[in-house]
Amino acid sequence: MITLSVDDQKESTELMLFMLNRIDPKGTHMSASGIKEALDLINDDVQILFLDIEMPGINGVDATPMLKEKYKKLNIIYITGHPEYVFDAVGMHPSGFLTKPVCEEDIIHELKELRFPLEPVRSPLKVQCSPFALFADGKPFDFGRGMAIELFAYLVYKEGAYCTNGELLGILWDGNVEKQGNLRQLVMNIRNCLKDIGAENIIVKKYGKIGINMEFIECEGNPSDIIEQYQWY
Repeated sequence: MITLSVDDQKESTELMLFMLNRIDPKGTHMSASGIKEALDLINDDVQILFLDIEMPGINGVDATPMLKEKYKKLNIIYITGHPEYVFDAVGMHPSGFLTKPVCEEDIIHELKELRFPLEPVRSPLKVQCSPFALFADGKPFDFGRGMAIELFAYLVYKEGAYCTNGELLGILWDGNVEKQGNLRQLVMNIRNCLKDIGAENIIVKKYGKIGINMEFIECEGNPSDIIEQYQWY
């Protein structure tokens, strides 16, 4: 699933991301410190918005009509540290409520009672493992750079496991740390190309690591076979 947690308290969003990654480790979970930042991150792919009610500027309740108008099937789950505010938010007909301190059991319960059941995410990208090739909507697709293809192939080979920059430098440039800038350019190139086909959520970054969300690609064949083509030994 794809979620966005919005709270002006950083420790709250960090805790939400930690719990959501435990509940759904293959999902994409983002955070924002306020409504303005949330509007920059949210798109039609986001399925669940965990929205703090009390925030400076535009609060969660005030932002709801705008969000519901633009994203018709967005599940909004309010979060509050003041249970009495729940009554003020009932009229917005959210998908649920969570009271602080939030625990995993409460999140799981609310996920079972969503107003709009989650639909499977259809990926526009198909991966052929052997020989390695990419297809978007049935047509050959690449990133325009051979090393970008190899980098993406390695991430598929890892099947969603996060890779450190050092690991990727070792695979692509025998560990040459002077290639850090080249690595950043390759990642940016991949993300921009995926964005063009509406698949930017395939790439996920976390604490200086990078991986791919295998749920967002259609994989044909066994990823372990990719090593035979590129010989990463």
